[in-house]
Amino acid sequence: MQMISLAFMAFLIATGVALLFTPLVIRWASRQGIFDHPSSRRVHVKSIPRAGGVALLVAFLAAYSISIAFAEDGGSSLFLQKEQLCFFLGALLIFGVGLWDDIKGLSPWIKLIAQIFVALLVGIGGNNVELLSVGLYEGVFLSSGISLFITVFWIVLLINAINLIDGLDGLAAGVCLFVSFTLLVLCFSSDNLTVILGFSALAGACLGFLRYNFNPATVFMGDCGSYLLGYLLAVLTIQGAMKSHATVALLIPIIALGVPLLDTLLAPVRRFVLGKKMFLADQSHIHHLLLKLGYSQRKVVVIIYGVTVALGVVALAFVFVKDQLSAYVLVIPGVMVFLGVRKLGYLEYIAADKVLGWLRDITDEAGLSNERRSFLNLQMQIMKSGNMEELWHNVTLAIEKLDFDLAELHFDKENAQLFGSGGNVMTWQRVRSEKEFDFNEHCQFKLEMPLMQDQDTNYGILWLIKDLKRSNMSHYTLRRVEHLRRTTIGVLNRFAGK
Repeated sequence: MQMISLAFMAFLIATGVALLFTPLVIRWASRQGIFDHPSSRRVHVKSIPRAGGVALLVAFLAAYSISIAFAEDGGSSLFLQKEQLCFFLGALLIFGVGLWDDIKGLSPWIKLIAQIFVALLVGIGGNNVELLSVGLYEGVFLSSGISLFITVFWIVLLINAINLIDGLDGLAAGVCLFVSFTLLVLCFSSDNLTVILGFSALAGACLGFLRYNFNPATVFMGDCGSYLLGYLLAVLTIQGAMKSHATVALLIPIIALGVPLLDTLLAPVRRFVLGKKMFLADQSHIHHLLLKLGYSQRKVVVIIYGVTVALGVVALAFVFVKDQLSAYVLVIPGVMVFLGVRKLGYLEYIAADKVLGWLRDITDEAGLSNERRSFLNLQMQIMKSGNMEELWHNVTLAIEKLDFDLAELHFDKENAQLFGSGGNVMTWQRVRSEKEFDFNEHCQFKLEMPLMQDQDTNYGILWLIKDLKRSNMSHYTLRRVEHLRRTTIGVLNRFAGK
């Protein structure tokens, strides 16, 4: 009973402090000029004070500290434990990194290094993922190295997950509120007082802050707020899993945090596939895609709230349904997630034809495909040519392999005499039974390629023509043609004694 009372007290204190302190932060940020200005990747149209994370930090620390101080059996001594000291220090450090980024700006790599440093500090301080379990099963104990790696990965992942989803008014704070409630319910089945009070204080801080952050927002939490919320969720779930893996296993917060985690994992995949920088901000996150579908900001936030609540219910059901069929609880949300991802267009990035085409390009570039190796063999024959007639014969074999219809090599008189060719023009034409090739036909693909080594060395022009009515071009034709041009220039340089 005392645990419930303390949790309720922590929730009320955090809510009250956030309600009272956030207006002070708004005025302070306005005086200091700490604003989030409109830009091409922002959805707001006016400058809004940021760094609202200051209010979240004060509300959480006040509620968490006061409620622990009121605990019986020397609850205040918990502050002196190494795990708690590292927990508080990590919170202050990650908050400071975010606040510095809000005020001065930091490069993505500096922020990532700082996040990893904080996660290492917390992990070395005793807040480790010691047991990797899957809901109702016993799980596997981890070695110290693997434990520290998973701990660091989990903390960095959640920090960036909350940061990425913080793109609409009230979205990040609301998601953290509902996730905190879900994990709080799960924690009541254990005796881990600090985790219960931590989630209570976190939920209260988010609720009080939402009074000013929900659409239309008068303050943004900034990176200092999103970093702090992600950090608190990550470390509190680790502390809960340390004491009771059956109720707060990492699978449970993964389910509850489904929306931000999915967005975080898809973002780098999307940017990699599209050839963008991994840390380059864009407008292709889940909330942006929902906005593009025509929903208002409020509707998008409410939709994601609803999905988060639904996933929270799934997480609770997964734990409290005690029979072996509980795993099937994941089937319905799994199908819903797949349909949602498909609806938002993410599957377009990993469509079978695009993936296969990408793999074909890789194998061709690496010289693993049969076509590339066959053409490489023709290039080798060209390089071994001993005179102009032999060179042209080998070049025409390569041109025929590329499925062109006509090829002409035009020399000026000086080069024709230098290479000992029979004339100024050397011609090859695919055998055509119906008629000679007509330069004026439509649907012809024509290439004019100067055989230039540099500005002072130009041997002539290689003409290539292909009738697209007869057959389409290969994906790699232009790449092969460039290889052919460079190989031919190399042989001509040898003939010319260069």
